[in-house]
Amino acid sequence: MLFEEMKKIGIAGTNGKTTTAKMIYHVLREQGVYVGFISKEEISTNGEKLETDFSHLNIENIFYLSDEMTKKNVEIIIMEIDHSFFDKKVLQGMDFDMIVYTSIEMDDIKNIDETKKYMDLQKDILSNLSHKGILIINTDDKNSFKLLENIKNRLIITYGFSSKATITASSIEIAPIEFNCCIQRGITSLNNIDLEPMEVPIAMNFIGKHNVYNALAAITAVLILGISPENVRNALKELKKIKRRMYKIQDNEYQIIDDRCENPASFEVVFEAVQSVDYKKLTIVNSIIGNKGIELNKRNARIIANWIKGLKSAKLITTCSIDVVEDEDQVSEDEKKGFYEVLREDEIVYEHKERLEDALNSALSHAGRKDLILLLGGRGMDQGENLIKKLLKEKK
Repeated sequence: MLFEEMKKIGIAGTNGKTTTAKMIYHVLREQGVYVGFISKEEISTNGEKLETDFSHLNIENIFYLSDEMTKKNVEIIIMEIDHSFFDKKVLQGMDFDMIVYTSIEMDDIKNIDETKKYMDLQKDILSNLSHKGILIINTDDKNSFKLLENIKNRLIITYGFSSKATITASSIEIAPIEFNCCIQRGITSLNNIDLEPMEVPIAMNFIGKHNVYNALAAITAVLILGISPENVRNALKELKKIKRRMYKIQDNEYQIIDDRCENPASFEVVFEAVQSVDYKKLTIVNSIIGNKGIELNKRNARIIANWIKGLKSAKLITTCSIDVVEDEDQVSEDEKKGFYEVLREDEIVYEHKERLEDALNSALSHAGRKDLILLLGGRGMDQGENLIKKLLKEKK
């Protein structure tokens, strides 16, 4: 199949892109569909990861990938759309048959110019939606509706908890996730299969309300692609956890959960999800975000401070992860100063370790039966799982 003939699905939004994309990918693969996956973190075709480093995707990479996917008989490409793709013209010539928006979070952006720029970037993504393309948006997200201002003659399908959504959820449990997926209005798939209104019970090995939203987004996409509700339900039930997305590293004497928190909105959803986890004491190991600016780190610190006050028996350990991060992700003195300035203003007690391994070792020394260790952060925490497993092995 030629690259131009492959169906292309773009996943956009502030948070939840990887989880939503992986859910879609898994369901399609379970049905025997040949699928390509493109993100800044992973490139794979038909379940086989490419070893090439695509952490800095550019248009040349995409041309190479198109050849590789043609050789592998890929039918559908799923791409996480990052804002940096526009600067590098990664999406040049890419027409998406479907774009799925998770949510657009701007509550933490205080500058009006920044807010406008961010929203303009989201709207620019839609310039790559084909003239027969389908747009899927979260009806509960007020910012998503701003995308529709310049959209004409496109099929728009909504999901969410609102009764106005085409696909919604009822009887929701979030630890682990169980809900009834409600198809409230009839829809027709791309292969002309008509789906009447119905309810489909969904059970998944995930936690948190945000993952219910991610699941609804993914379900909407695969139903439109022609996967039957029964097959969707069965595939999602078998889906294992996704690395660094509320990923449970251990659940023996005590729990260890890892999440790639990089902005205020992602910290919010993680702490909200943690409320549904049964634990005795909580230890948070947070890797400060490097090379992203002082303001982002201040906003992250504010969210952490606000939640720590309300979470039971919470201890905070921070780190700059100097033993594992590349030079480009090193935390500057100004970023560190801004982060701790907020913690001190809120009178938050914390322990700091420059090295990630030292921070994890400290967390393990405090852990007891039924406790929870939460590993949070971007690239500075990417080696968290490997390091903590090594320390656990040494401890035994």
